Amino acid sequence: MPLKFEGDAICLSGSAGSKLKCDVLEQYYPFWWGITSGGPSKNYEYPTAIVELDAATGEAHIKDTNEVILGSSGHALELKYNNPNTRELKIVLVEKDADCYHHLKKVIRRRWSNVDVEVAEGSIWSNNSKIYLLNMDLDNAISVIGRINLGNALFFFDPLRNVEYSAIEKVARNRIRSYYRKGTELIIFVFTSDWFLGRDDFSPLPKSIDESIWTASEKESVLSADAFFGSEHWREKILNDHPTHERTNKFIELYREVLHKWFRYVLPLPFNPKPKQIYHLILSSNYEAGVRATRNFYTQIMDNPKYTPDINQAYREFRRLHPDIHIGLDGRQRPSHWHILRRTITEHEEGICDCECSDFIEVDNNPENISLILDWLEEKGYLLQIENNNAWNLPIKKYRLNWATLNKLGISPPSDFEPLSLRHLSLEEISK
Repeated sequence: MPLKFEGDAICLSGSAGSKLKCDVLEQYYPFWWGITSGGPSKNYEYPTAIVELDAATGEAHIKDTNEVILGSSGHALELKYNNPNTRELKIVLVEKDADCYHHLKKVIRRRWSNVDVEVAEGSIWSNNSKIYLLNMDLDNAISVIGRINLGNALFFFDPLRNVEYSAIEKVARNRIRSYYRKGTELIIFVFTSDWFLGRDDFSPLPKSIDESIWTASEKESVLSADAFFGSEHWREKILNDHPTHERTNKFIELYREVLHKWFRYVLPLPFNPKPKQIYHLILSSNYEAGVRATRNFYTQIMDNPKYTPDINQAYREFRRLHPDIHIGLDGRQRPSHWHILRRTITEHEEGICDCECSDFIEVDNNPENISLILDWLEEKGYLLQIENNNAWNLPIKKYRLNWATLNKLGISPPSDFEPLSLRHLSLEEISK
């Protein structure tokens, strides 16, 4: 389907979802930058970058309300030019479509006239503007981006239909050179329910794994899903006649597992733009505190209670059950076993951990000691060992919290997110 424009704004078919997504990113980009730049205590001195891999035009036309709003790339530029502390922030906008790129440059000249477009789309070596415009496909863009000193970087994939896993791999392989290295985060926009309900000329996935009864359009959708997951392993668990909500949940669960190859933590944030429609913004990160802060950020938007388990009560029960590891400690001291468990409960998305978690180093800077503590927690039933199919093929034990045992300490898992809908989101109320 050819792209359409209203003025310079790209016209999007999923208009309600697009507006909801852009409203959230308008708030999330400054939130993320405020953390990764070091914040006011570090004078925002750490190099950071927002990389939009599907930048479009910077503006979007919302058909339902006949309005033009800033797209995600527009909000990235707003952050750069409306905040005096963003001197170390780089904005990289990648758009392969020639028409979109043409309109993007027009939007930039109109809205942010202090951007030198010719410099921004010229050689990266002579570009001192910290704005980079790349009119090229992903392969070439990744090669160019790899030569830019990005610092802590947030990559946003915002496709018109779906992201191919090969694109995720290219970014991750270029940036994450060692075991779950921090400094790179991805946000991926997923049109989740479209896979099961269809949209425009995109057919829903078939409800059978029998290829002989697929229509030609269903086969195209299956092949698109193969590219999305990076393999055919998903087919057996998704191509069935189970209720749509079960298939939808399994779809995201499987995608989460795929992303865990490169990222220790994967946080899907659900959207409900219209009845029966579910989309997700999926955050992938190796930074414990950042993911927890993002969960709290989303919880605040939803006006849901923050996850606050009764840690003090849980510790009293933990101490009663394990007096041996408290020998020699005074009244205020806590054993390392408890510190590791508490951090996993309160800071680690999905309750996932291993001996290389950066926040564990603050408890004990010897990974071997951390390994022994994790073994002890597994032995006592607080952790379950899970498969660790990491990109570096390292034989490091990986664990997930065992909520059945933690329930005995009075600890329950965080509640599932209620999908965010237009009725939840009022920018004026949130900004107060």
